[in-house]
Amino acid sequence: MIDKYLKQFTIKQIIFWIGGILTATMLFTVLTLLGLYQNESLEVDISSRNAMLSQRMVLLSNIYVSTGEKDNLNSLKEALDLYDGSLLAMKHGGTVPGFDGKRIRPASDRVDDYIERVEEVWKPFRNHIRVILEEPLYTSNYTFNMNIPLDTAMLDSVGLLSKVDEENVAVINSLTYLEKTSDDMLKVNQDLVKAYVNDAVEIEYQITRFIFIATFLILILGLANIIVLRRALITPLKELAQKSNKIASGNLDVNFDSSGTQEMNTMRNSLLFMKEKLEDISEYVMEFSKGNFNIEFEKINEEQFKNDPFIHSLIETKNRLEQNSKERNEREWVNEGSARLNKLIRIHSNDADELGNALVKEISRFMDCSHASFYIHKKDPITEEEFMELSALYAFDFHKEVEKQKVQLGEGLIGEIWQEGEFIYLTEIPEDYINIRSGLGDAGPSALIIYPFKSHGNVEVILEIASFKPFEKKSFQLLEEIGGAIATSVITSENTSNVSKLYNDSKRLTDELRTSEEEMKQNMEELQATQELLVRERRETEKSKKLLNEVVDITGGRLIIAEEDGSIWFGSHSFIDFLDYDLEEIYQYEIGQLFPAYAENMDWKVVHTELTTSIRNNDGELMQVLITIQKLYLEETDKWVFKIMGK
Repeated sequence: MIDKYLKQFTIKQIIFWIGGILTATMLFTVLTLLGLYQNESLEVDISSRNAMLSQRMVLLSNIYVSTGEKDNLNSLKEALDLYDGSLLAMKHGGTVPGFDGKRIRPASDRVDDYIERVEEVWKPFRNHIRVILEEPLYTSNYTFNMNIPLDTAMLDSVGLLSKVDEENVAVINSLTYLEKTSDDMLKVNQDLVKAYVNDAVEIEYQITRFIFIATFLILILGLANIIVLRRALITPLKELAQKSNKIASGNLDVNFDSSGTQEMNTMRNSLLFMKEKLEDISEYVMEFSKGNFNIEFEKINEEQFKNDPFIHSLIETKNRLEQNSKERNEREWVNEGSARLNKLIRIHSNDADELGNALVKEISRFMDCSHASFYIHKKDPITEEEFMELSALYAFDFHKEVEKQKVQLGEGLIGEIWQEGEFIYLTEIPEDYINIRSGLGDAGPSALIIYPFKSHGNVEVILEIASFKPFEKKSFQLLEEIGGAIATSVITSENTSNVSKLYNDSKRLTDELRTSEEEMKQNMEELQATQELLVRERRETEKSKKLLNEVVDITGGRLIIAEEDGSIWFGSHSFIDFLDYDLEEIYQYEIGQLFPAYAENMDWKVVHTELTTSIRNNDGELMQVLITIQKLYLEETDKWVFKIMGK
């Protein structure tokens, strides 16, 4: 029944009526007894001074925090010591500081209660004053400079931090607390003053009954007020506090009753709204923690959420996680593609055409392309004409047999890319540029990439890929990452193929020479003719070796060819010039003398490897170089090619 009426009032109205009734009752009692009380002025003066000191300490604290003047800090410390000494003297008796050595008696039981109340308010009040006395006004914080480039940050770790002087949060919080509790301090001190006044009054015998009746009425009214306050404030607040703690601990299965004042209903509705909001946030967080970033807040468009910084921060966090997930997936995709293509490069490193066929097949399937073609840079050894040759073509899961088409520099899109050295990405492709035939008919692609692969700054391979859908950023990252390895492998296989061909030609000429020598021994009559043939064949052999050296030098190859026993069989001019040896001098060395790592072992006898090792030049100095070692399978005997890739 009472709850129904309490809902019609606000806390302010209830406090007003209760306070009015109590104030009227107490005022009537005080006015009645005013003429019959005699106060002891010293205790009243001390308690009054303490009330003034509490307000003075708040004022001094505010001035000190605002100006930083040490004089105010000293005055604040003096006021603190004076208040502490006075409060101790009032409670236990003794000499009062600031009153010329005057002493007072210990507080009576009735005054002692008020002193305890003063102490309850004074203890945290004093602690916050000590924070202001002892803590510095400003603190130094360090923040990370996130805009510093990575290479600069690795060289200068100090540049990552910036020193920022900020107001001491503890001091500001303490000052705020003092300002908030200033009225409480004044009130309890004023109550103490009243207590001393009441304690000092000697009640006359003739008003004993009046005091008894007045006290009885005050108790009845106080009890009634307590009941009202309990039903209107304490019980609802306790219930709201308990439900709030449950919500704060994550227990959203909370129900609310409807007791209390209008403010209680408002607070209850706020908690209910917070509960619904937390349920929505919890569902939202659970979904995008599972990787589902498409979920949206059901109430995101409601007025209450528009200016909620927490909701916006949560959405920004979701967006960052979504972006990080996307970047991680793209990087994993690039790494997987790079691993697959590198594996093909290692398997088909000896044959550029086989490598091209394998690459266009794997790239087409991995990047979901409808078409791929592979062009290799070649040079005619006789005419020295340079051109791009179509080596492999792949479309719709089928290799296509193609003629060895040649593209000149600047001819068509392939020639332009060769000339410019930069890739091109087209989404508007001429209808007659590429026509792809499938089981569903003919169709043109919607996206085209022509990408040059370079080695030492020169375009060695051009890859052309087309798709029915646009290419993503990760496709370009994959091509950029794998391009250098493809170009280097093609150059190596081409050089190896040329060297092998020249070696076979030289071997064939040598065999012919041996046959001619045997015929000369068997037929002395044809000695002169045989000698002339021998001279001619030797010249052809030297010419072949010279041609071999020229071809190797043209291709930029710093290489030597070693016999099975480690002796030098062939050395290119580029290799000899690089180490400053003479042509005849190099043939007097063995592999162990040039490469100290192989001085006491034959570990260089491998099928194919690439490593960084040291090499000795003609001055005896050691240099670190990147070399490749590849085995040549020849009819007469196996040989090994050592090529310097870089210094």
